[in-house]
Amino acid sequence: MRKFLLFGRTGVGKSSFVNTTFSDYIADTSEFEACTKFVEHYAYDSPLGNVCLIDTPGLAEEDEACDEAYLSLIRSKVDLDQIYATIYVTRLDETRFRPDEKRTLRLLTSRLGASIWNRSILVLTFAASVPVGQRQEAISRRITHIEEFLQTLTVENKLVPQFRKFHDYWLVDNIVSDWTSEGVSALSLLTA
Repeated sequence: MRKFLLFGRTGVGKSSFVNTTFSDYIADTSEFEACTKFVEHYAYDSPLGNVCLIDTPGLAEEDEACDEAYLSLIRSKVDLDQIYATIYVTRLDETRFRPDEKRTLRLLTSRLGASIWNRSILVLTFAASVPVGQRQEAISRRITHIEEFLQTLTVENKLVPQFRKFHDYWLVDNIVSDWTSEGVSALSLLTA
């Protein structure tokens, strides 16, 4: 079974990504408050292969003490050596690379280790919220900001391995189902 660890800030759509991937409402979601307070394992047996998405509490919800508690929970409930790939989830429709995202990336790297980025996928949610004419620029800008930050973070702190780039990039929208004619199911990508 391939295990994927999802992480990111609170409210970016991690649990919605679980529901969209498995085409079923199995992870609680809310537009107004954080729902995921525990590490949740969602296993799915499909004709394409067996997959487990591990949903985690969102970081940058409150203060750094809360983030530390959530990261300790992740370390205690997840064997990182058994993770096939990590999935960092962030919103495409954000116009700035904000300090809370930088803090989240820094904390994930320092507390879980630079190796979490070895085989990592960047999932950009709320893709349909970005107008078609601005989407490519938004994609490029978000990827560049995050990758350059992780590269600088691992180089300046002499972390091994040094981050180079994400293994893959996915655009998703957890609200609008028919926003693109070029879409494929996330499940087919996870089992490929």
